[in-house]
Amino acid sequence: MIKYVYEIDYPFGEKRKYLEWVRSISDTLQAPGELRRLASYDNAFSATPHRVVEFSFDSLEDAARYFGRKEISLIFQSELLAHGTNIGIKVLALRGDYSKDAVPEATIAGAAQP
Repeated sequence: MIKYVYEIDYPFGEKRKYLEWVRSISDTLQAPGELRRLASYDNAFSATPHRVVEFSFDSLEDAARYFGRKEISLIFQSELLAHGTNIGIKVLALRGDYSKDAVPEATIAGAAQP
């Protein structure tokens, strides 16, 4: 699984305007089939980043198709800049190291076990 994590601050005094914009684009963001999950979080301490948004995909190729769509690209390349500040993006690949059900990577790779 691949996650694109956007960290966004609201422009000063414009949280309500930001949230209205999000409601206006949410159907567009959720429509493409490549997207597996979309979640957003507010910072519980009202610190930066104010908002974190996670987009989950099965692969980097699915993420590229999603963000390459004209309607999605327009949102992130122009509209987001008008509604958010201090925007940061991280791309993460899921690993099982901390999971109770994790299988050692050597087992996954077919390597001999000790």
